Amino acid sequence: MPDLIPLSAALTAGLRWLYETEQPSDAWMNHHGEQIPVLGNRFLAFVPTSVGGLPVIVIGVVKPTRKEGPRGDMVPTNPLTPIELPCLAAELERRGYAVRSTWNGFPGPTGSVGLARPAHPSQVAAVDRYRAGCQEHPARSVFCECDAWRAGFVRAVRPVALAAA
Repeated sequence: MPDLIPLSAALTAGLRWLYETEQPSDAWMNHHGEQIPVLGNRFLAFVPTSVGGLPVIVIGVVKPTRKEGPRGDMVPTNPLTPIELPCLAAELERRGYAVRSTWNGFPGPTGSVGLARPAHPSQVAAVDRYRAGCQEHPARSVFCECDAWRAGFVRAVRPVALAAA
């Protein structure tokens, strides 16, 4: 498992990756983006493009636990706290990244912040290549396991998160 780092350091690394890192033209990335594990059983995921073509940052519980709720449904026992998603959105704004919306969050295990500025064009292109699926085996789409398909993921540049805050 990667080293756990403070949320602030993960946010710095992820934003740098999202907006400043150029992806190779022959690399692709999963549409779920890249995750950085942080202290406190949390992760940040940086998604270059989602609905509307804009990036999303997700904060989530690494190891969610659940119990049966009063209506028989499963409810989180270790959800995000009520302040985590609003604090993440406020920190992004403080750093100069305009937030267009937030969703989910408490009492759930994940919350999302939609940003207003598009990610680096090569990041978006890498996700678009992923969504196009394996070109050698089109019938397998994104579920291919051939060497050529796996190699595209290996070529992708990942975020570099350092333990310094």
